[in-house]
Amino acid sequence: MIFKRFLHKPDRKHFRLRVESCVDTILELDQRLGDGKIKPEIVEQFKRLRDSLQYVTDDSVDEKDINRIEEATNHLLQEVRRIVGENNVIALHEGIAH
Repeated sequence: MIFKRFLHKPDRKHFRLRVESCVDTILELDQRLGDGKIKPEIVEQFKRLRDSLQYVTDDSVDEKDINRIEEATNHLLQEVRRIVGENNVIALHEGIAH
């Protein structure tokens, strides 16, 4: 097929960007909660992860792995919401939630 190289795999949804979004959400949460709420060692690990994501390609990441990362991030946000209360939820962004 002549146009084979233009066909996109339907499951590829910019995996690296999805992981970056999760990492950035957690780092932003750390800033909003204040110092000491998330262990500094964990925050440092997420910063290193964010820096290393520039070397990740969509082909090297699996959809299942990305889904687990997104689910874990959502679970963390639910736990924070439970702890701080629904009325005290901190908005991390002004965009559309997904």
